[in-house]
Amino acid sequence: MRRRHFTVAALAAAVTTTTAQAAEPAWIDAHTHVFVRSLPMALDARYRPDYDASWETLMALAETNGVSRAVILQPSFLGFDNSYLFEALRAQPGRFRGVPWVSPSVAVTNDDWETLERIGVRGLRFPIYGLPTPQWSYYKDMLAEARKRDWPIHLYVESKRLPEILPVLLDGGNKVVIPHFGMFDRTLGPARDQGFKVLLESAPSRNVWVVMCGAYRVGPERARSATPMLLDAFGPDRLMWGSDWPHTDTGLNRVTTYPQTLRWFEEWVPDAATRRTILIDTPAKLYGF
Repeated sequence: MRRRHFTVAALAAAVTTTTAQAAEPAWIDAHTHVFVRSLPMALDARYRPDYDASWETLMALAETNGVSRAVILQPSFLGFDNSYLFEALRAQPGRFRGVPWVSPSVAVTNDDWETLERIGVRGLRFPIYGLPTPQWSYYKDMLAEARKRDWPIHLYVESKRLPEILPVLLDGGNKVVIPHFGMFDRTLGPARDQGFKVLLESAPSRNVWVVMCGAYRVGPERARSATPMLLDAFGPDRLMWGSDWPHTDTGLNRVTTYPQTLRWFEEWVPDAATRRTILIDTPAKLYGF
């Protein structure tokens, strides 16, 4: 992999802010990741980035593009080691919210949960794309804790597995967040993907949110066609925007940049009031900003 350098000076020089972005401050990026290459990677990591994507760089890049707050999700390749995520939350308590991946084999006390909430944790992540479906009974107490604290469960999984997994979490009373425009199979597109159909059918529960992020993962044109379907099913109060920075999946041919994700969003959601709800109101309410 070709090494990339994310320097604050280079980012500030390279990125421009559109008129629409400047007119709507206090935006929230609802799907990001941070890490540095010195962190230990999980043994079963699907890829191993050889560059740094620090929280300081994220903050500078977001500000340059009119975004003031961000939700940071634990990347799958770091496994259950959430230490860097927690460092970011402690460094910027008013600007970051975090979603860790917590091991079911580690005893988490009530004091531990209180500490996590105090530093800005507002959800639990299951990045199980390409991994076996968890034995949910092992997570019974953890899922109950999430319900108690009104934290959503972030489910990163292939769309074809949503019909199996989504009802388990919803029937248990948990809120669920699905990333990447609904995770539909890019070879099928949203109209032919049965998992995406099940996702749309879950909208009346009012307990499912979708993040419009990672268009490069499903294909920008496919993401464009999915946008009106998501808006029609969920409405802007159950949709959020995310940059998916730093666009880590090296198995895909990507030309994505942070400002490009915003340009796509502005183009695909042309109504300013709708964009404002998706960029500010919905994530602010869900994550307690």
